[in-house]
Amino acid sequence: MSTTMDVEPVVAEADRAFPALYQLFGGYFHEDWRDEYDSSDVALRAFVSEAPAQAIAAARDELDRLLSSGFDDAALTRLLEHGFRCDYVPATDGITSSQWLAHVQQLLAT
Repeated sequence: MSTTMDVEPVVAEADRAFPALYQLFGGYFHEDWRDEYDSSDVALRAFVSEAPAQAIAAARDELDRLLSSGFDDAALTRLLEHGFRCDYVPATDGITSSQWLAHVQQLLAT
């Protein structure tokens, strides 16, 4: 299992290593996302309805790669917050970052 320390180079290069996820999480989960969307699912559905099919496919592919990387929850949480500039914190809804990312993966697959 990869640790939080292992994720630091990925955090620093997140916009280049995962450009579609960087756009998704930074764009739809910016600091004021709660003013625009009632929940994280509403924000994700907005992405799916507004983004071109190519952007959705790229985000899905990058998410598959990220989830198979072996990062632990602490590393994924750090990557979401500091690498992707995602202002949604899955723990506020009682789930882990890996659980939420798996949920995002399912939403992007439909």
